[in-house]
Amino acid sequence: MSEFIQNNLSRVERLNLMRKLLIDMDKGLISPAEVKERFKKILENVHPAEIAIIENILIVQDHFPQEKIHRLCDVHIDIFRESLESQEINVQKSHPLYLLYDEHKKISEILGMVMKIASSIENNKNVDAVTKILEENLPVFDSLFDIENHMVREENALFPFLEKHDVVQPPQILWNEHDSLRARLKDLRGYLNKASNLNNQEIDELPNLLKYIVDLKTSHIYKENKILFPTALDKLEEAEWDKVWEGMNEIGYAKYTDLSLVKEIGKIYKKKEILEDRYTYLESGKFTLDELNALFETLPIEITFINKDDIVQFFNRGEKRVFVRTKTVLGRTVQNCHPPKSVHIVNKILEDFKSGKRNVAEFWINMQGRLIYIRYFAVRDSLGNYLGTLEVTQDVTDIKKLEGEKRIYSEE
Repeated sequence: MSEFIQNNLSRVERLNLMRKLLIDMDKGLISPAEVKERFKKILENVHPAEIAIIENILIVQDHFPQEKIHRLCDVHIDIFRESLESQEINVQKSHPLYLLYDEHKKISEILGMVMKIASSIENNKNVDAVTKILEENLPVFDSLFDIENHMVREENALFPFLEKHDVVQPPQILWNEHDSLRARLKDLRGYLNKASNLNNQEIDELPNLLKYIVDLKTSHIYKENKILFPTALDKLEEAEWDKVWEGMNEIGYAKYTDLSLVKEIGKIYKKKEILEDRYTYLESGKFTLDELNALFETLPIEITFINKDDIVQFFNRGEKRVFVRTKTVLGRTVQNCHPPKSVHIVNKILEDFKSGKRNVAEFWINMQGRLIYIRYFAVRDSLGNYLGTLEVTQDVTDIKKLEGEKRIYSEE
């Protein structure tokens, strides 16, 4: 292929060539090194959004399994790396995305401190020394665990809008990485909880765990900064960023978030939905919208309604929630509101409800020392037609402790 033809390929032709090379690489017909060389001849200042398009084509048109796309992701990111490195994303400090970029800088600083902790443990492999190192660095670990807040905001405030623009695979891949990081952070909590009683094997394992966390999150930040965020800037409209910002505010911020930035961005991105006082009539009564909204917010349980088309249509927002929800989930398929590894369970429940095989599904889990009871109910009309599914979540830890009776009102 001549240089003239290479530089004058249409966007579609470039995408198809890139797609074919990735397919050939997956089949073992060509090595990653060869693919990288050929990409250099095809690509010139590729936009990060094209990576998302390729991934979507591979799944929709070529029927690649999602798991295979996830495994390929690191390989083709490496192939694109030189092109991506040359691209700088210009985003104003008054934009919601700037806050996520800024948090990545803070997280990278935390990861640097974690790497130093790993080195210190490697150089002082006895229980007393390791215990002291861990105790002295508890503030660092607290900040590390607070990465959860950043991930939840991305999953609930940003990912839904990318999906609306058919950018599906990058969020799915990154959500999988979020879950992998969560699993490793859970392992780390286990080590910290028994810091003074670690055995020799655990002391040997701990630095490797810390380094794995650092490597995983560092690679993850690169993918978001170079692919996800530029794609979001390219795809989302201004009105959608307003809703992204609203969702981020609903969730709240991390210990390392620059609150002065939050204040600055909030001056521009602010919108409040106003509910009118008009009655909504039900079969056994009526409510104003304010009353109905307040009733749902007061319920001591979390409820979410998914309509017959698997679309999230409603959820209540109590003061103390077990699972984070923002209004960005509304209109989103329930499958995209769950980690990829649990989607098959969601689909099985919905399938049984729709077929009439079952009307209830229930689970209970231990989460941070609390017992969480989760139930799903098929919602049907008077003729038994399926209308949707109601999810009910309740913290039953204190309920399980009840004994005897309490029949007198007190000031407690």
